[in-house]
Amino acid sequence: MTIERRSFILGATAILAALPRAAAARHPLSIAYPDKSPPNSWRADRGIMRGILVDLMAEVAAKAGYDFDPRPLPLPRVQSEVESGATDGMCLVATPARLKYALPSAEPLTTGHVTMFVRRDSPMHARLEQVRSLDDLAATGATVIAIQGNGWIKHNIESRGIRTVFANGTIGTVRMLIGNRGDVIVDMSHQITWITKHVEGGAEIEELPAIMDRVDWHLLISKKSPVAADMPKLDAAIHDLKANGKFATILGKYGIKA
Repeated sequence: MTIERRSFILGATAILAALPRAAAARHPLSIAYPDKSPPNSWRADRGIMRGILVDLMAEVAAKAGYDFDPRPLPLPRVQSEVESGATDGMCLVATPARLKYALPSAEPLTTGHVTMFVRRDSPMHARLEQVRSLDDLAATGATVIAIQGNGWIKHNIESRGIRTVFANGTIGTVRMLIGNRGDVIVDMSHQITWITKHVEGGAEIEELPAIMDRVDWHLLISKKSPVAADMPKLDAAIHDLKANGKFATILGKYGIKA
């Protein structure tokens, strides 16, 4: 074997040996999202994921050195995938149940108010206008419409014995309310407001002024994921994103003020 050929083979071998290490440095960060919950997350045309939390995490992943892999799923599957470790993480409220199997980011990705939405012609409208707390809501006898798997609803609504009916996705909750298949939605103000502007019959829905809760949406990484070791890096990326103008630009894209 000539010296030139030996040098070529050794050089090629060195390059190939370096490739797995380069690939490992860009391990994809898989994040599961509810597929019917705009403007936070939804499956758009050709299966592409869109939404506030999708855009925010794309920036966070890039800052932390990860390729980004968003996965659209029904909410119950979002949680089960993260609990099993099949998917690295999700972006949801850090409820006690979720914290049993996932690590939360040090600061939230977004924060918002929980309010009530009713039909303008609802026979429950006058009573619901007087509600100022979740205990007041329980006393009305109203039926709450919620998305299946909503941890906040389980912890705050179902725990009070309030009758609850479930829809497939957040869009489904609004459609059920339009169809008089329940009395009230208790959910994130910006999310339900956005949906009522984009579905037929949404003008029949009114937001009541009482703020029922203020909640944070965190990045939650499965305790079974190797990404859990990188939480400090992800925390730093979230902090940096929220400290610069890109955060406000992403929220503004969906009509929300940072």
